Amino acid sequence: MVSFCELCGKQTDDKKKVMIENSVFNVCISCSKRGKPIESNSNFRTIHGKNTRIIGKPASHYSTSSTSTSTKQSPFSTRIKPMPRNKPPPLKKINLTDEMILDPEFPKVIRDARNKKGITHDQLGQKINEKVTLLKKVETGTIKPDEILSKKLENFLGIKLYINPNEESTEQ
Repeated sequence: MVSFCELCGKQTDDKKKVMIENSVFNVCISCSKRGKPIESNSNFRTIHGKNTRIIGKPASHYSTSSTSTSTKQSPFSTRIKPMPRNKPPPLKKINLTDEMILDPEFPKVIRDARNKKGITHDQLGQKINEKVTLLKKVETGTIKPDEILSKKLENFLGIKLYINPNEESTEQ
């Protein structure tokens, strides 16, 4: 019977079983050098055209017919559960109440604090791990900082960006 090589697809009369990266293939003679030769034994069985190794059980132990009335479940019918993904820890958020709002003068506050420390946008970006373009846009007032960026700026520059408008200002 004429068959095809499972690696190169070439039609061949002679085929060999080889193991390549823990998978068994029926290959032609020229492709057999790419894998480890496998001798036919009872520890392999064919399922849907693919060879599968059965560890600890001879191939005769399992039925290959789909019309079997056996009540035993095949070890191949159980589903493999995916590995659980590790979720990153939740980011600490600023505990804001409804009274706390972003200071309308936040661009000036940030710029003054940065200049007072004597650092550039590049240096500030490296210190708090943020992009320079984002910092420049926040400092010009083009965009408002989110809670995480606000917390980073407050901690590094020693400023308060969120204020309570109900409290009377003592600077007057």
